[in-house]
This record gives sequence, structure tokens and C-alpha cells, in this order.
Amino acid sequence: MAEAAIMAEEMQSPKKVAFANKPYTQEERIKREEEELEQLIKEQKGEEVAETVEVEEEPTNAEEKTFKKRYSDLRRHQQKQAEDFKKELEDLKRQLGDATKKEFKLPKSDEDIEEWAKEYPDVAAIVETIAMKKAREQSTELEERIKAIDDMQTSATKEKAEVELLKLHPDFGDIRVSDDFHDWADE
Repeated sequence: MAEAAIMAEEMQSPKKVAFANKPYTQEERIKREEEELEQLIKEQKGEEVAETVEVEEEPTNAEEKTFKKRYSDLRRHQQKQAEDFKKELEDLKRQLGDATKKEFKLPKSDEDIEEWAKEYPDVAAIVETIAMKKAREQSTELEERIKAIDDMQTSATKEKAEVELLKLHPDFGDIRVSDDFHDWADE
């Protein structure tokens, strides 16, 4: 059993501790915070405070050096992107301002309409299509109204003719329903 315990101890890997090397001790952190507190108190009182620039210690091992380089590269890239976006935003604002300053004149005469249609053929085609659609809708509506008016006119003419026929032949109602009259009219 003693041999098994010794073998078990040999097989265990050594414990690894992350962040074992702290760059600041508790005393250094307290000292730094007290200095910052004093500076804030002086600023609040209105005293002029000389800004202290903290100089970062140079990285001691290879991992810290690569991390610092990657961090600075990413930060530089982010700043470049921010500048690019800011420039693009300013360009778009300027373009929008220029576009709104231009006065858009609608064509009024036939020549102006033709020139406008040549300058903006896509928009002119869309406007023309919409106008044709509206014209078709109106013409369909007008045709329905004309048909209704024609039907009313036909019915009024028929009623007028029947009234005149009743004046000339008061027995027209009886003759109209008789089969003899219809047979005679067919012959």
C-alpha cells in the first residue's frame, strides 16, 4: 500500500496557479490610491494640480511582452477604424447638406418635362406608369357611369314610347299579353 501511495503522489501533476506574480503589492496599491485621493481633493479645492504621468513598467517575461504588443496593435487598429468611421460620417453629412441645399425644381412646361425625363429616365418611367394606372382606373369608372346613363336613357325612351302607344291604343296592355298578337307579329 505504501508503494501505491508513493506512485499516486508521483503521478499527480504539480498545481498551476494563474496570476501568481502580481505586479503590485498591497502597500503599493494603497499608496497609489492615497495619492489619487489627495489629487482629487486638491482639484476639488480648485488648486492647480500638476498631472502625474504613470510610467508603466516594462514587461518582464515573454508572455507579457506579446500581450502588450497585441493590445497596442488592437488599440491602434480600433483608433484607425474610429477615425475612418468619423471621416465617413462627416462626408455623408456634408453630402446630405449639399443635397438639401440644392433646390429641386419641378418641370412645368412641356419642354421642361421632356428635359427632366431625359435627365431622370428611371423616375420618369415610374411616374408615367403611375399616371397610366390612374388614368385606366378613371376611364373604367367613367365607362361604368356612361353604361349606367345609357341604360337609364334606354329605359326612359322605352317608357316614353309605351306611354305614347297607350295614348294611341288604350287596349295596348291587353294586346301585349295576348298570344294571338304575338303569333301575328311573328308572321
